[in-house]
Amino acid sequence: MMKRGRSWSGRERHCVYLNLGNKREGGVSRFANLSVVSGIDFPEDGRALCLTDWDHDGDLDFWISNRTAPQLRFMRNDASRAGKFLALRLEGRKGNRDAIGARVEVAVPGQDIPFLKTVRAGDGYLAQSSKELVFGLGDIEGPLQVTVRWPGGAVQVIENLAPDARYSVAEGENPARWNRPRRELALQEMPAKREPPRELVRIPMVTLLKVPSLSYRTMDGDSAAIPRKGRFTLLNLWASWCAPCLAELEEFKERHSDLLDAGVEVVALALDGVGEDAGDPAGASQRADVMGLPFRVGRASEQILTVLERLHVRLTPMELDLVIPLSLLIDREGRLSVIYKGAPGVDQILSDLTHSTVPRWKRLGAAAGLGGVSLEASHPTVAKATDQLEVSQRFQFAQDMWQGRLLDAAEIQFKETLALAPDFAEAANNLGLVHATRGEHGKAIEAYRKALSLRANFATAHMNLGLSLQAGNKVAEARQSLQRALELDPVLPEANDALGLLHAKMGELVVAKSYFKKETEVNPEFAEGFNHLGLIHLSLNEAKGALAPLRRSVALNPQNADAFNNLGVAYKRLDRLEEAGRAFEESVRAGPRFVPALINLGLHYLNAGKLAEAEQKLAEALALQPNSPKIKRDLLRVRSLLGRK
Repeated sequence: MMKRGRSWSGRERHCVYLNLGNKREGGVSRFANLSVVSGIDFPEDGRALCLTDWDHDGDLDFWISNRTAPQLRFMRNDASRAGKFLALRLEGRKGNRDAIGARVEVAVPGQDIPFLKTVRAGDGYLAQSSKELVFGLGDIEGPLQVTVRWPGGAVQVIENLAPDARYSVAEGENPARWNRPRRELALQEMPAKREPPRELVRIPMVTLLKVPSLSYRTMDGDSAAIPRKGRFTLLNLWASWCAPCLAELEEFKERHSDLLDAGVEVVALALDGVGEDAGDPAGASQRADVMGLPFRVGRASEQILTVLERLHVRLTPMELDLVIPLSLLIDREGRLSVIYKGAPGVDQILSDLTHSTVPRWKRLGAAAGLGGVSLEASHPTVAKATDQLEVSQRFQFAQDMWQGRLLDAAEIQFKETLALAPDFAEAANNLGLVHATRGEHGKAIEAYRKALSLRANFATAHMNLGLSLQAGNKVAEARQSLQRALELDPVLPEANDALGLLHAKMGELVVAKSYFKKETEVNPEFAEGFNHLGLIHLSLNEAKGALAPLRRSVALNPQNADAFNNLGVAYKRLDRLEEAGRAFEESVRAGPRFVPALINLGLHYLNAGKLAEAEQKLAEALALQPNSPKIKRDLLRVRSLLGRK
C-alpha cells in the first residue's frame, strides 16, 4: 500500500490534546482536543515530533518532520500568559553519563501528586527530544523539592530550587544554576509552497534489465516484433483521445530524420480498446493514417502492458500506475535505459542515448538527480550493497517473467542474476524450473545440481531434481532425490505426492497410497494430492475409500475435470448411478474436451436409456480421438439402437 503512494493515516490532520487533570473525586484525567486553536492541525503526513525549549523562554517548542512537504516545521510556543518553569539538565556519574533512564519528581506545594518526567534516549516515532527536562509550574511559587532516581539506583533529594530557573544536576553533587546561552543560529522562515505538477517525469535506470521479446499487431492486423538489438528503440504508448500523445507523435514525425541519424527507431503502440480503455481501435488507426506517421505504428496488447508494468515496479521504488504519454528508451543491447512519463522531447531523448554506456555509479547519480560524490567506485562495501540490490531486482523480474510464462525472458534474467551472484542457489533452482517447463530435463538437472552444489540442504531443489530425473526415466536416482527432500523437510509441499506417483508408476500401489495420504495431511489445500489418493484407492478396488478424498479434491478445485471423472467412476462402482452421472456431467463442464469424461458420460446416458444424449457425447469424444476403436464401437452400438447405421 505504501509503495502505491498511500498511507494508513496520511490524510489525517495533526492532533494535540490538553490534559485537564482529575477534576472530580475518584475520576480519571480528562483531555480536550485543541488541534484547531493550537494551530497544529496541518494536513501533511507527519512523522517525528521533537520537543525542546528552543528559544530558552521556559516553554517547550515543537520541531515536526513530515513525509510530505513541507518536510520540516518549527512551532515556537509564544503563550500569551506565560507561567513559571523549572529546567533541569542531568549528568550521570556512576551510571551512564547522559543519565538516560533517570526519573525526576518535582513536589508541588499543596498537591499530593508530583510532576514526573524521565530522561529518554528516544521519544516517539523517529523522534529524539531534548535531554533537558522542562517542568511547567503555572503559578506555583517556590521553593521546590526535586527527587532524582538515577539509573544506577541511587536516590538524590534536592531542596530549595527556585522557579523560573535552570539547573545542572550531577549525580551526588549539589545543583548549579546555569544561564540562558546566547544562540548564534537564526532561523529563516520559508513559506510552504506546493510545487506544480510536472509535465515530464524522467526516470533513468540504474539496473539495466533486458526487455523481453514482445510482439504487437500492426494497424493492418499483422504480427510484428519490437526490435531488441542493434539499434536504439523508443517504445511509445499513446491513444487517439490523448492530446499530449498526439502532440508528441507530431514532434517525432517532424524530427524523424534526427532520430534515424542517431540510430533510434520509434515504435508507437496505441492503447485504444486495450484492457479497460474504452477507445475505438479503428479510431487510432484512422488517426495514424491522417497524421502520416513515418515510423512503426501498431496496437499494444495486455501482455505488453503487463511486462512494462513489471519492469516499472521492479526498477522504481514506487508501484505507481503507468500513464500516457509513456515512452521507454531501449538501448542497442535490448536493455531498458530510460522511462519517460510525459513528453520528453527529441532533444532529451538524444541526450539520453549514452546513459546505458556509463558506469553504474554514474547512472545512480543521474537517477538520484542530486549532487554529491559516489562511494561505489572506491568503497567495496558500498559496491557490494549495490550489487545485492541489482541482484534482487533481476531475480524478482525473472520471477515475474516465470510466473507470466515468458520463459525466454525468465531464462535470460536468471542467467544474468547468476552472472552477478554465482552463489545464488534460488536463481539456479528457478533456472531449472524454466528448462523443465520446456521439457529440457537434461538442462534442468544440470541447473538443479548447480543449486545443490551451492546449498546441499536445499529441499526444494532436491524435489525438483527428482521430478526431472523421473521424467528422464531415472527411477532410482529420482527416488533418492525425493526421499532426500523429505528428510530435509518432511512437510515440503508436493514432495510426498511426487514419491507417490513414482511408486504408482512402479506398480507399488500400497506404498504409493501411503505417500498420497501423507501429502493430504501435510498439504491439506493441495487438490491434486486428494485426487491422486482417490485414484490410488480406485486402482486398489477401494471405491468406498476413494469417495472422501475425491470429494475434497473437487471442493478445493471445482475446475478439476479429472477428479470429477474419478469421482464418477467411484460412484458407478458403488452402484450410485445418479450421483455418478452428476459427477461425469461436472467433469465435462470443467473440461469440455476431456475425452475420458465424454466417454463415461456417454455410456452413463446409454445405460440410462438417453440414447440421443449418449450419441452426442460419444460423437464429441470420437471427434477428439478419431482413431479410437473403443469409442467407434460404443458409438456404433448407440446408433444401432437408434436405428441408424
